[in-house]
Amino acid sequence: MLDIGSGIGNLALGLVDYLRGGYDGIEIHQGAVEWCQREITTRYPTFRFHRADLTSGAYNPSGRTPASQYRFPFKDHSFDVAFLGSVFTHMLPDEVEVYVREIARVLVPGGMCVASYFLLNDDTRPGVDAGRSFLSFGVTHPSGLCRLHDPTRPEAAVALEESFVRGIHDQVRLRIRDIRRGGWWHGGQDDQDVVTAIAERSER
Repeated sequence: MLDIGSGIGNLALGLVDYLRGGYDGIEIHQGAVEWCQREITTRYPTFRFHRADLTSGAYNPSGRTPASQYRFPFKDHSFDVAFLGSVFTHMLPDEVEVYVREIARVLVPGGMCVASYFLLNDDTRPGVDAGRSFLSFGVTHPSGLCRLHDPTRPEAAVALEESFVRGIHDQVRLRIRDIRRGGWWHGGQDDQDVVTAIAERSER
């Protein structure tokens, strides 16, 4: 399993007694990675944690690598599940596109990706425009593909156009199987949309 944005290992700790196939977590915060390596990996060696020293104006300003240039440190078809909890809600479109492409690369055919988003569409956009959303997304990004909560710190919170998210999934053959619609756009705190996608098998 691949946990992108593994934080202080909350998901990992919940799986140590159940996950037999191995776990890899990627996290931007060095302190969190070091804690997980010390407190989790030493007791559960198949649970591994990796630092991604990525540039983020909101979360890691001194990072060395732009997320739009990041390549996951894993071989093709290494995982059957990828999970991203509140990661794409802090990334700009060019970064999201790279991550979705990398997820498709590292998943086995038939593998599953579960990721949360703030998705803008004809149903959610009116609530955002009326100021009812959990976070205000009043500034349109120059790309036209997302809206920002705080233009001075773009990664603080990002709402992406659903058409864009669907398009990049189609490009890399990650078939969206289900979208659990959250209530963030009419005031539901932290109630994000959850997208489940399946890596399609390559045509021969």
